[in-house]
Amino acid sequence: MIQRIQTVFMALASLSAILLFFSPVAWYYGEAHTLAFFIHQVKEFMPGAETVSSFAFVLPLVLLNFLLVILPVVSIVRFKKLSLQYSLMRLNMFVSIIMVAALLLFYTARIAKMAQAEANYEFGAFMPLLAMVFSVIAMRGIRADIRLLRSVDRIR
Repeated sequence: MIQRIQTVFMALASLSAILLFFSPVAWYYGEAHTLAFFIHQVKEFMPGAETVSSFAFVLPLVLLNFLLVILPVVSIVRFKKLSLQYSLMRLNMFVSIIMVAALLLFYTARIAKMAQAEANYEFGAFMPLLAMVFSVIAMRGIRADIRLLRSVDRIR
């Protein structure tokens, strides 16, 4: 049913992915560049500076973030099929692990090399981890519902 507690956690997982789109992941303060790294762009803050990267550079992050938003919403809508809901939330957890790895291992190192500065992590760097935690909590609730339904079927 849609009023279960795991629905709240699925909505929170989706909301944290939406917030990730609007909050910066890291700032880079270098001598030649001052950069803000968002999921959808790398923004230069020095006057008269050219574009540091293209949209194609961050496109995989945008697609992963889109999956992080859509998977919990689809899982909420599919509330009658608990096994599908559980699988979707497991996939959401896997996508958030990939997102964390891509953000912290690949993109921040690559942008730090471009800006010749170290990353100062912001609130957005922790949003995929928060989405993963909400996904795990939702999976625990779904698993409890599956167990409850199986025990009721055994009694009949």
